[in-house]
Amino acid sequence: MWTCPKCDRPFKHKNQWHSCVKVNPDILFERQNPVIIKIYQRILNEVTRFGNDIAITASKYAVFAKAPGTFLALKPKKDFLAIEFLLSEEVNEFPIEKTFRISKNRVAHFLRLDDPVQIDTQLLNWLKAAYHTVSR
Repeated sequence: MWTCPKCDRPFKHKNQWHSCVKVNPDILFERQNPVIIKIYQRILNEVTRFGNDIAITASKYAVFAKAPGTFLALKPKKDFLAIEFLLSEEVNEFPIEKTFRISKNRVAHFLRLDDPVQIDTQLLNWLKAAYHTVSR
């Protein structure tokens, strides 16, 4: 794990390219719909229980969970929270909208949440698997 000396964000690789912008994750949600904030807070609360090595960072457009590599991105939109996570294999089940193979052993998964009840056991299991995928 390497921490950028300019922005204090942690990264998996030394001198990894990034935008070097310091953003407080809560600022991204200041003007959001309360439902989107509730979804964000619940996911963050659940994800940070996966391990004590998880770092939460933010850019201008997203909040990231890292352990040491990024396994989850949360992107607030007007009417939903866009979620991206990595798994070692492709899952084509609802509510996943699309997938993209980024390497031999990693597949990015994309979905949207607009109601806290959508945070179910299946989603949390995928997010925990994403954590284990990058923390190996």
